[in-house]
Amino acid sequence: GVRGGALPSRLRALRLNCSAAEATASVDEAPAPPVRKKRVVSGVQPTGMVHLGNYIGAIKNWVALQDLYETFFFIVDLHAITLPYDAPELSKATRSTAAIYLACGIDSSKASIFVQSHVRAHIELMWLLSSSTPIGWLNKMIQFKEKSRKAGNENVGVALLTYPVLMASDILLYQSDLVPVGEDQTQHLELTREISERVNNLYGGRKWKKLGGRGGSLFKVCVVMRTHGLASLQDTTP
Repeated sequence: GVRGGALPSRLRALRLNCSAAEATASVDEAPAPPVRKKRVVSGVQPTGMVHLGNYIGAIKNWVALQDLYETFFFIVDLHAITLPYDAPELSKATRSTAAIYLACGIDSSKASIFVQSHVRAHIELMWLLSSSTPIGWLNKMIQFKEKSRKAGNENVGVALLTYPVLMASDILLYQSDLVPVGEDQTQHLELTREISERVNNLYGGRKWKKLGGRGGSLFKVCVVMRTHGLASLQDTTP
């Protein structure tokens, strides 16, 4: 027999010791926060078929990337209308290209697969970026010079000139870390980096904070991921 308040005091001490031990154990056993995967964004125009350049330069690389990164692979159908096109054929080719992604090994449980025009924010952000992009930057794009000369300067559409701004929107919308590109798109990726830096300088930091944002940069400045052959946001128009 324990007299008086000896037993309650011992029980209280035991409970305190157990609580401390449980707290220590819970801290020790708490899982480490997951490491955030870097985000990769890429896409090809809908052609309805995959040629060797598409597969080797883009889709084959995507299959490996989807296991290493958070990946967004989409069909860039809006880019496909910068030159004359047939609407029913484009719709058919878009569905076929999505099927080809899956057939080549892109796993929808690992990667986000979607059609560019189905996400209105691509065009909305493009318009906002256009207001901050000097036209002189666009006039320097080699592909615009080549294609406008081929199509005839009087007949070429404005979309061919602003194509790189839409491409920047595709990338910046998802705060991409890495963008796989081939040599044909290197200049456009450099323009994307310049646009993001310009917007961050014009509207980021304290300016953004005054407008109710959290401050800092509005957009990530993406890093070019070099690939062999033709690759991301690929231009397959004639």
